[in-house]
Amino acid sequence: MTLVLDASVLAEFLVGSPAGREAARRVGGGGSLHLPHLAVVEVTSVLRGWVAGGHVPAQRAEGALEDLAALRADRWPIEPLLGRVWELRANLTVYDATYVALAESLGATLLTADRRLGRAADQLGRCPVELIDASTGR
Repeated sequence: MTLVLDASVLAEFLVGSPAGREAARRVGGGGSLHLPHLAVVEVTSVLRGWVAGGHVPAQRAEGALEDLAALRADRWPIEPLLGRVWELRANLTVYDATYVALAESLGATLLTADRRLGRAADQLGRCPVELIDASTGR
């Protein structure tokens, strides 16, 4: 299976939360992983917020960033996606539209822990969406 991981599920995956372990099970089935370059910055921002909020220790976040750098995933520039990202502006944030546009362009499934993104992408109907429940905490 070809998967595009958004920042919400990727951050959970990297810190090994219950939602991240569920994502790992889905990813572990083989196939290929894909990320827009934007994902690295977004995941770093998510980890920063979790550390600042006391949800994840700084050392764990630092390890997650190291794992992100080593993650075997194809990374894609966002410039070729900008036309489709712009078309999606009425339904999605630019950030979320980047993941959807990449999934659409690759014929991939979008894996997310963001309910709002999952619903919006599913309503668009241009790429399959799998939602991971991240309500169980870190």
